[in-house]
Amino acid sequence: MKTLKNIEFKVIQVGVRTMFPWGMFPFNEDIKKLTEQLNPSDVHSYVNDMMKKLMKNSPMENMTSQQSNNMKDPQMTNHEPSAQVFETFDDIYIRVHLSSEISLSQLRIFHTSNQAIIENLQGEGSRQVFTLPSLVKKKGASAQVKNQILEIKIPRSDDLQYTEITVSEKL
Repeated sequence: MKTLKNIEFKVIQVGVRTMFPWGMFPFNEDIKKLTEQLNPSDVHSYVNDMMKKLMKNSPMENMTSQQSNNMKDPQMTNHEPSAQVFETFDDIYIRVHLSSEISLSQLRIFHTSNQAIIENLQGEGSRQVFTLPSLVKKKGASAQVKNQILEIKIPRSDDLQYTEITVSEKL
């Protein structure tokens, strides 16, 4: 007989195989009673509640909610401009509907390899960040306004910038 964390168990050997006697656990009867009392709808609602709590704090939820906020209609939010972010084979486009009060000379547009930033879009000091669907090049971006729609065109990057990692054996 062996002791592991204050639980005694016996290892039964049958031929060459070793089997574990699961029936000897002291809580085995309690598990049977618990599973007989479980209601599938209760389990379903519990799992749904836990997933909602988990997803509420997830970073992916924050990203997708930010992207969906960027795509909302201006009537739905308080002075939030409507925007579309989409990609073609060669470029990524961002189209933003501008209000008539916005001065084009005050707009400032920046981008990183995966984000576009527009400053002063909703007024002095405002900043709106758009997550891009793929990596973009540093140079070659352009912006133009036609019929109160700002269109930003950024060339996609084909360089995935990956590096091979060698695997060594640790002795």
